[in-house]
Parts: sequence; C-alpha cells; structure tokens
Amino acid sequence: MVRIAFLVLKSPTEQDPAHLMGRLSGKDDASAILVEDGVYQAIVSSAAEKLSRAAHEVLVSNEDLEARGYQVSDLKIGKAVGYEDLVDCIMERTDKTVTV
Repeated sequence: MVRIAFLVLKSPTEQDPAHLMGRLSGKDDASAILVEDGVYQAIVSSAAEKLSRAAHEVLVSNEDLEARGYQVSDLKIGKAVGYEDLVDCIMERTDKTVTV
C-alpha cells in the first residue's frame, strides 16, 4: 500500500485531520506531521486520541511547539523533532504527501 505523510497545519478547533486520514490511508501507512497550529493536535487530548487511531507515526515540529509556548512534556502523542526529520519523513519514508 502507499505510505502517506499527512501535513497538518491547523488546530483541532479548525480541523479534524483524523477523519480524512482514515479515508485515504490505513493506520499502518499513515504518518502525521504537525506544523504551525497543527501542533495543538498533539496537545489537546481528544485530538491526540483521534490521531493515535489514524496514524502509526506522529511527528511534531519542535520549533513550532516552542514558538507557541509549549514543551515536549506537554505532548499527549507523538515525537518532537526538527525540520530535518520532518523532511526525511516526507522525502524518504513516504510515497505521497497530503496537506490537511
């Protein structure tokens, strides 16, 4: 199956990416990349729970997390990484990228 990186830019109050992720990909083939306000998806418990059911991997931009006043310890799901790791996921570990 096709491995898809879902680039999430919006907060849970604006968007629920888990629904679209479930329609386009199975959990084992989906990676969620949270940048900009998308990092709130990993901080808000209800959104983090939905992501845990939709993606096997959740990567959170450490720079965007810190820019919003949060720390790694605030994450309910995922791993805080730098931009180089986000690019590696998009370019090397997945076949397609979908911005949601």
